[in-house]
Amino acid sequence: MVLTPTLNKSFKFQSKWPYNNSQSYLLQSVINDMENDANLKMTKQDGNYVFTSKVNYKNNANLTHQKVVVDKNLNIKKVMVYDSDGNVGIKVAFKSCDLKAKFKSNYFVLDENMDAWDEASNDEEETTKQEMKELDEAIYPMYLPSGTYLETEKTVDLDEGSRIILTFAGDTSFMLVEETAVKEDEMSIIPTSGDLDIFGGTIAIVDDTSVSWVSDGVEYYLVSSEMPSSELLSVAKSISAMPVSK
Repeated sequence: MVLTPTLNKSFKFQSKWPYNNSQSYLLQSVINDMENDANLKMTKQDGNYVFTSKVNYKNNANLTHQKVVVDKNLNIKKVMVYDSDGNVGIKVAFKSCDLKAKFKSNYFVLDENMDAWDEASNDEEETTKQEMKELDEAIYPMYLPSGTYLETEKTVDLDEGSRIILTFAGDTSFMLVEETAVKEDEMSIIPTSGDLDIFGGTIAIVDDTSVSWVSDGVEYYLVSSEMPSSELLSVAKSISAMPVSK
């Protein structure tokens, strides 16, 4: 389950997304990638052990392998994920790893986690609400598939804020919806299918035909029946925080 306290929403995943593809920040996923590679390699470097294995990032086929650095006591220190050209696409550093951590019984209770966030953010609440009600201009992708162009743009006024619908046509068509993010009066749990991806400091929900996420007070929904999820993510990640020209 993913919590979004700023919107008073939580997203309950119906799929087992942590097990469907590689996750560089999950120790279990990193180990699974190593165990599943029959050609796993290990070298020694600067007093550490470096393990090299294949990875399985369903939404980013460019990422092909990882290097996992552990110290002499087998404490994980770093995970670096590379593309086929040897460029680092993801880098995660671990300051410490407590394999015997204990949690209080209420640690994973939904309501208590939401309440704790509310208490910590009371001073910013009014500012956040105000920011969420403004969507004056469309925010355009910086990346488009070859032969694709913006065909139409439509703005719809809502009770709170507005919705902008961008339709792209050409060789690869898709639609991008941008909407003012408004906090719900009552906490809502939204059943969600698909996988989770992290980019630009936010969490996105990804399935075969769409990507949805919330950033800087705006909800985004990107959908296409012609683009693979990896291409959809490329478009989503290219969306700037500031409006740009068409």
